[in-house]
Amino acid sequence: MAKLIRIFILTLMVISVNSCSSRGDFCLFGYTDSEFPDYDKKYWRSVVKNRAKASKSDLEKCNQETENTRLIMVNIFTELCSSGHISQENLPNAIAIQHNYLENRFRSRPKNLIGTTDQIFLRLLGENIENKPLNADILHKACARFIPQNNTFYHYQGIGPDTLFFEFFNKYHFEQCMRRNNFELITPTKTERWCKGVMW
Repeated sequence: MAKLIRIFILTLMVISVNSCSSRGDFCLFGYTDSEFPDYDKKYWRSVVKNRAKASKSDLEKCNQETENTRLIMVNIFTELCSSGHISQENLPNAIAIQHNYLENRFRSRPKNLIGTTDQIFLRLLGENIENKPLNADILHKACARFIPQNNTFYHYQGIGPDTLFFEFFNKYHFEQCMRRNNFELITPTKTERWCKGVMW
């Protein structure tokens, strides 16, 4: 009987040593492997140049284009805040942003895209939903992020150069630029081993 107990314990030890998780846990009942996207190691790869990774200059080119587009958007909001209108110089850029980004962003809320380009961007600036009358107080606070009040830029949780809106806007334009230049975003996978429980 003691011999059987020793064999059983020895068998459990062998199973434990030979089956541990990626975290170093001993797995008495075996393990299972799961694959996850490894977002920390994602990269851009050319679809035409032998599937090579994007170079530093490729990335810099799209970073610069994205920054230029961001500055155009800031200029548009600054014009709206100072005069209530987008200048003729910036109107083609605003229309391009409207068709290329806003129509995609507000696909599920088409009422936000009703009216002139001025009205659409004012609604966006004032965080107005579904074409309701613009709130002057919200617009005033939002504009304080673009035009200083008493030589101070005020931080209001609306549309501003440091808000999530611009983060998504920049990401969208950077990805569009990379794809236009024949790159695809690759997200490798990683495998993690997990201990099985009694009921697995």
